[in-house]
Amino acid sequence: MNKIKKILAIAMMSTLIVGSLSGCASKSGDKSPAKVDSTKPITLAFWEQDDANAQKVLDKLITEFHTANSNITVKRTHYETEDLRKNYTTASLGTTGPDIVLGPNDNLGVFVPGSLVQPIDTIVGEDFLKTVDPKALEAAKFLGKQYMLPDRNGNELLVAYNKKLVATPPKTFEELEKMGLQLKTDKKVEYGLVFNEVEPFFSIPFLGAFDGKIFDDVNATSPKPTLNTPAVTQWMTFMKKIHDEGLIPKEADGTVAENLFKGGKAAFIINGPWGFADYTKAKIDFGIIAIPSINGKNPAPYSAVKGYTVSEGVKDEAKLAAVKKFLLFVTSKDAELQMVDAHQQTPSNIEAMKDVKITGNPLIAGQKDQLDKSTPMPTNTQMRAIWDAIKPVQQDVLSGKTKPEAAGAIMQKKAEDGIKALGL
Repeated sequence: MNKIKKILAIAMMSTLIVGSLSGCASKSGDKSPAKVDSTKPITLAFWEQDDANAQKVLDKLITEFHTANSNITVKRTHYETEDLRKNYTTASLGTTGPDIVLGPNDNLGVFVPGSLVQPIDTIVGEDFLKTVDPKALEAAKFLGKQYMLPDRNGNELLVAYNKKLVATPPKTFEELEKMGLQLKTDKKVEYGLVFNEVEPFFSIPFLGAFDGKIFDDVNATSPKPTLNTPAVTQWMTFMKKIHDEGLIPKEADGTVAENLFKGGKAAFIINGPWGFADYTKAKIDFGIIAIPSINGKNPAPYSAVKGYTVSEGVKDEAKLAAVKKFLLFVTSKDAELQMVDAHQQTPSNIEAMKDVKITGNPLIAGQKDQLDKSTPMPTNTQMRAIWDAIKPVQQDVLSGKTKPEAAGAIMQKKAEDGIKALGL
């Protein structure tokens, strides 16, 4: 049965990358023995999707781990996001797949329905999970079950502003809008605000400011899209307004937006912590704030975690014990603080979160306000259909092909059709 699920996952992956068809049951009890037989060599295949700086830290941690556990060898392999999903799904049919994977939490929308991973709480134990930030753990669940052990919480969108252009950051979006348009009028910038206008991930925070939702119940087994609503009309009307008045460019993808901000040609950018290093390299003196409120309501960007999953095929008790040792090591306070240097996001270890390295860094501590106002990214497979439904309609609204009041109904139909195409 599991093999059938994996084959179905591969078939869906070839068309929509992140689709799959059926669920798998969780297992109870801590599977790993108290300690590993130190005389038995064990090799763990570890696949990750992380940037180059983080890979260097991971290699350092793996060396430290091997020094302390000489019989356990961890072999790291890097893949980009979609390649990791595709290759993992294919490799899991044989014996060449990984034992451990580090990647974003939306992988769960493929890995769990495809029976590719096993619950993580039964491996690391409930006591260890008490050392992990509850909000990060919640984002690492699939349909209420803990399949991932997070090592960082973030990936949230926020506002970065150029201090040379903005002496005092705005408290509301209305203030940001006024500042941005005035700077443009004064010819100090080309645009007041920039962000990736192509991907709805960057605009969907504004839906939250109008009390909109994308599903009736995001935790349901079969959530229903809720896009044909007055909130979506308000959201698209807002997007059309800031587009037509010239606060944002007529067209901009992520690269265009980042280049405008790094070039000092935009006062504000909506982006994530992954952009900080590039702004610093471009010698932009910048600060960060949460996306300001609109008519008194806070936008709600999605936050996400990156974390570790364990292959469903890891059954050997000695290997499970080795997996547990490695996971507890790489998500310890000291290890996560080393990783922070690379990813500049909030660690998931509760003690690491309290460290001065976090609390004393304004670019990390400053993310807390936005994270508190964020919503965990849904991990259900239906989310793929939501993104695919919103993206073309948003482009048509901005270009004038579709009126904002008609957008919701079109998005709803596309989302329902997309979910059916996923076989859900």
